[in-house]
Amino acid sequence: MPVPAPPARKRMRGLWLVVPPLLATLASLIGAVFPGGSLYVWSYAFLFWLIAAGCWGVLLYLPGRRRHAVVAVAPVLAVVTCGAVAADLPIRVAFAVSEPALSDYVSSLPLHPESMTLGDAEAGLGVDWVGVFPVGRAVRHEGSSNLSVIGAGGWLEFCGLTYATGDGKIRSSSVDHLSGRWYVTCDDF
Repeated sequence: MPVPAPPARKRMRGLWLVVPPLLATLASLIGAVFPGGSLYVWSYAFLFWLIAAGCWGVLLYLPGRRRHAVVAVAPVLAVVTCGAVAADLPIRVAFAVSEPALSDYVSSLPLHPESMTLGDAEAGLGVDWVGVFPVGRAVRHEGSSNLSVIGAGGWLEFCGLTYATGDGKIRSSSVDHLSGRWYVTCDDF
């Protein structure tokens, strides 16, 4: 006669079904924190979503597991993640947390139009973190300040944050209003 598994061990059996969608959700939300998204982080999120879909498919194939509550974890996390990313919640929350540091950083930049401040990353010293954003380069023009965020954008797109101080137009391929005078800007190569 087989010995039943202890209750803690039974709970651990369903863990392999919960971990992949949780990792996929986390990677998707982190990728959406970067201005314009992060293709590098989203590639990992895509891999985790594929694994989660495979685990979910196996779970639905097994007749004894179809009625467990674990079956609903992956679809619910997928819907919540898609909704949060579509509403731009990750970048808006990250910006709300970082706005005081970003404003102080922009006001400390030199005012000369030819001046460029290299972040510690480009100088070989690590990453220049401003709030939760890794800034690689900062330039203050007449009417705007551009902060290049490391890891933002895709293969042929470079994204960052722009603080508009004047009434002039921001020159970028894509401009999306974030908050106040702050914009997410992306330039195509």
